[in-house]
Amino acid sequence: MSRYLIIDGYNAIHKIRELDAKKDESLEVARLYFINMLLDFMSRKKRFDKICVVFDSKEQTLGIRSHEYGQIEALYATHDKDADSVIVDLLRKASSKDKISVSSDDNFVRNHARVYGSDILSIKELEDIIMLKQKSARSKIREKEVEGAKEINEELKKHWGLK
Repeated sequence: MSRYLIIDGYNAIHKIRELDAKKDESLEVARLYFINMLLDFMSRKKRFDKICVVFDSKEQTLGIRSHEYGQIEALYATHDKDADSVIVDLLRKASSKDKISVSSDDNFVRNHARVYGSDILSIKELEDIIMLKQKSARSKIREKEVEGAKEINEELKKHWGLK
């Protein structure tokens, strides 16, 4: 079973602060920066076998343009189809054996992902995952805090004569 992540590209770029700031230079810079972030994430974590980022495009050709960056595929929907429809088509054509996650805050995309049995990640959850802001990093801090609390509790028990 393959694990895929499909991302609503511009939805992510507009909502992830670091990417949104890159739009000031150009959308192309923001897209490439996002793809590089995803490549970095894929090199550190093997959570997905492939990531597909779907962007809208104003190109006048028919069909979908595709660019491969290792395990990252960037799809550009052309004038006859928007990115949301391309994502729905990808879900429709996917094998039932594949484990697909979809990241978007767009209700149309999220509702279709539910219909096709895909996991849904908000853009904030995606940002946390690719930036490695996971609970495991926080749990190490809490572990140390708990260890210190145990020592204090033992000292207090001795002081109060409970031990």
